[in-house]
Amino acid sequence: MRTLKLEIDRSTFSLLWTSLHTRENELLNRINEFGEDSDEAADAANDVIALRLYKKELKAQAEEVFDENAFIVSDEAY
Repeated sequence: MRTLKLEIDRSTFSLLWTSLHTRENELLNRINEFGEDSDEAADAANDVIALRLYKKELKAQAEEVFDENAFIVSDEAY
């Protein structure tokens, strides 16, 4: 199996993290739109599972490097 190792800074990580969060929400909306029993929802659910596993691994690695603000997925002030 081939792997790709990337070195990214905090800003790039934040963009990546936000994009993954947005994609997950799009997939969840697709499940809601088509209904849980549809083929479209089944495909989206499989993608959600894979995405969440990837995010879990990525977060574990990123927490060792970046501060908690790197994980913010909204531009709203807290």
